[in-house]
Amino acid sequence: MEKRITLKIAKIVDETRDIKTFTFNHSLGAKPGQFIMLTDFEGGEKPFSISDCSKNEFSITVKRIGDFTTRLFQKCVGDYVSIRGAYGSSFFVSNKKVLLVGGGYAVPTFNFLAKVLLETGADITLINGACTRAEHVFDNSFKNLNINVINTTDDGTLGEAGTAVEIAQKIIAQGKFDFVYASGPELMMKALQNVIGDLEYEFLFERYMKCAVGICGSCTMDPSGIRLCVEGPVLSKRKVEKLTEFGKYHRDASGKRIKF
Repeated sequence: MEKRITLKIAKIVDETRDIKTFTFNHSLGAKPGQFIMLTDFEGGEKPFSISDCSKNEFSITVKRIGDFTTRLFQKCVGDYVSIRGAYGSSFFVSNKKVLLVGGGYAVPTFNFLAKVLLETGADITLINGACTRAEHVFDNSFKNLNINVINTTDDGTLGEAGTAVEIAQKIIAQGKFDFVYASGPELMMKALQNVIGDLEYEFLFERYMKCAVGICGSCTMDPSGIRLCVEGPVLSKRKVEKLTEFGKYHRDASGKRIKF
């Protein structure tokens, strides 16, 4: 297990009522799609995707869901947490015409990916989807990048009305893309898989994780036993197509199967 590092919170940005970005001054050396494990010293440890990473700092963007993230939301600039990582697989970096399809609080990881893709000369279209305007994140961050952004909300309160998958289906039919990236709820990605056609893609999965180093097996997926903390969380089209549990069930802390 890699060395744990204690870090001071350098910056906190309120993205929405229930989403915050925490920035740390540390050279993490992460790649887009990877994650860290974080503890607040008060109990438990959770994985968080990396929403930005430069030479001397990195950020995570967190949605308040349970007790752990509620405690994290009570932290202030200057408070300490402890992290280890970065862990897991990263996105393939294309230099061609690519489509990024994101949903909800999983969208911020595309902030990091888009910056790296731009360095290679990729032509980027991003679909930034959410249920409603109040849950939309990173609008200003994406506006500052030289990419084509399509904002969508299920209820039509911001951007185009409809789900991210519905908008993706339309523009895939209209234009030529070489590669698709997806980060969002698993059922969103399952629906997206059905409209991608022959395009190559990578999906970023989020599942229950304990150790992050492939020992406990809590994040394995049927039938191959792929460990999302090691072989994932980014999986290629070839690997995703072999998953029998994709979009059907996930597991709780005890390993019990829970249907979506």
